[in-house]
Amino acid sequence: MDKTLDITFDLFKVDILWFEKFSPENPDVEDFIGMFVDEPEDTDNPMFVVTCAYDFDVCDDTIRKFYVDAYTKLPHYATLKIRAHYYMEEIADFEWDDLFTPGRLRVLVENAIQNGLYHFVKQCKVNGVKLPTILVDEPEIPANEIDKLTANLIDDYFDHRKPFLEANAESIAMHAITLPLSQNWKVTLNLTLMIMEEVLFHNLHFDRRNNRAKFFDIVPESFFFSLRDKCIGLNKLEVTLNQLEIHYFLIAQDCALQMAMGEKEEFLNEVMVSRGFVADVQKIWFTGAAKLVELCRGTVKDSIESKEKFDWYKMLN
Repeated sequence: MDKTLDITFDLFKVDILWFEKFSPENPDVEDFIGMFVDEPEDTDNPMFVVTCAYDFDVCDDTIRKFYVDAYTKLPHYATLKIRAHYYMEEIADFEWDDLFTPGRLRVLVENAIQNGLYHFVKQCKVNGVKLPTILVDEPEIPANEIDKLTANLIDDYFDHRKPFLEANAESIAMHAITLPLSQNWKVTLNLTLMIMEEVLFHNLHFDRRNNRAKFFDIVPESFFFSLRDKCIGLNKLEVTLNQLEIHYFLIAQDCALQMAMGEKEEFLNEVMVSRGFVADVQKIWFTGAAKLVELCRGTVKDSIESKEKFDWYKMLN
């Protein structure tokens, strides 16, 4: 039963995490049964796949942040993932358990799904994806499907996320590093993230579906996006990472470095140069990455002892 707390999360912003349109050069290889079962060519009743994930954080001990990542896919047309950011000013006696109730969470899930559908249609228009006539306007998702998605998130929180938080409470509370606002650290963080986004989402020379499955099995997808948001913040303010966050970032950095020196190096180098990360800037990245490993020597040692160092060159392709 819900506590009698006045809990109101306000939508702060919506980010497009990634968008992909399918084409002969980029076919839809995912044989995924979605919410409505029909054939792809059935334009009178197109099949949508909609899923949700979540993450949360506390900012400056005064603001609670809650994120809903809404994934929208129309097979053989396009796919999109957005992140809806919700903020709430801290209130006494609030616990995350209080949000994970059907009445409270469903409002945020439905809002995120609506935003996902809106941006899906918008991005399809911008990118020249001709949708079925029925989808010219924003489609709707049945209420019972939103109920199911909400229930899935609640089950995940109590069955997995809450036990994980409790087991890693010490690492989450432990300050690992504060990175100052400097060009060298901006390059180190931003280039790591850019390479990972190419390998996981954007670059057609990579098997991105396989890579996402392998990488997100180790670094949870929603956590990756939260870490990305925090690192991008270095463009304006210093960034503080706790022990768990630096652990996952170093895994991502190791992956990015291996991929940038691997068999498909030339394809990544083309992208880096096109975005201004020329050879001299790439040297800053390698130097900064090595320095970050040295500064976080304890985390790296723990990772090796836990056998969390990976041969990404063999795992991803």
